[in-house]
Amino acid sequence: MLTLLPPQNYLSPMKTRRYFTLLLCSLLGFAHAQLPNQQEITLTAAYADISPLGQYLYDSASYEEARAQTDFEYLTFTYPSDTLQVEGYICKPRNVDTDRLPVIIYNRGGTGNYGKLTEEVFPYFYELAREGYLVVGSNYRFVGEYGKYDEAGGVEVNDVLNLYTFAQALPYADPERMFMLGISRGGLMTYLAVKQLNLKAAAVIGGVTNVRAGYEDRPIFLTGWDDLSEEENYLGLQNILPDFAERKDEYFDARSPVLWAEEIQCPILILHSRQDGRVRVNQALDMAHALYTAEKPFQLKIYDRKSHGLPSQYFDSAEEVLTWFEEHGTE
Repeated sequence: MLTLLPPQNYLSPMKTRRYFTLLLCSLLGFAHAQLPNQQEITLTAAYADISPLGQYLYDSASYEEARAQTDFEYLTFTYPSDTLQVEGYICKPRNVDTDRLPVIIYNRGGTGNYGKLTEEVFPYFYELAREGYLVVGSNYRFVGEYGKYDEAGGVEVNDVLNLYTFAQALPYADPERMFMLGISRGGLMTYLAVKQLNLKAAAVIGGVTNVRAGYEDRPIFLTGWDDLSEEENYLGLQNILPDFAERKDEYFDARSPVLWAEEIQCPILILHSRQDGRVRVNQALDMAHALYTAEKPFQLKIYDRKSHGLPSQYFDSAEEVLTWFEEHGTE
């Protein structure tokens, strides 16, 4: 079988962070409220004109409030990760005072360009930011022409780790109060990141914890798909990862936090729907059991209404996440 790979210099991370450290040091002199290559985003579309997904995520009142407010700004920017410049998103107060803000690193769901961050994420960022947080997210490296090569828990985990380091260095961020929130695939990214990061707490909504079971339910993540737009199509992991047939167990184990719960380094909040049609609730239950067995702090809440991402217009998910972070923010 022919293994298709993007340009090697794009996929290969550096073995050390020397390059990243040099870049970061050069960036620390930028203006107090400025990010490199930043662009302010304005929510121009009225609620009636946003995507069906956006209308599912937000009610009209909360969306229009986020669109009309002027106290917070929505920005895109780029940050260094390995040898790359990766696109980041941030919601922050327009005028940051002398107090440093706790940080929520947001890990998006989806694969490649499907589910990538756009301006429609900002009402959710605003919902978190207005409670006193600096909210920062990454589109990971596998977007644009590289979207079809997404490793889904592979080398792009570095983009989360490097965003954490980058966000810590922002002059208005409190490096001692760092949190993480991941939804769906972003939940897996969160579990992978908290093996290495010193976070106060993390939360996972509809997260993947056992890819073997997940791929049995949805094998297209292995085989890929070609029935969406050219931009959103995906090759599938078995056509991306080197020597997949021989190394399948290695790849699966590395992407299954239920197998290495003892390595989780912070308290975890797990939110899931019993009727989740994309990631079965068993994944949350099994992860909770694994964390319990490993004597790791966690909290589990299962909802009994059909949903995958648990949008806050229908669920108390945002309230639960913010309460969890607040409870662990002063420890």
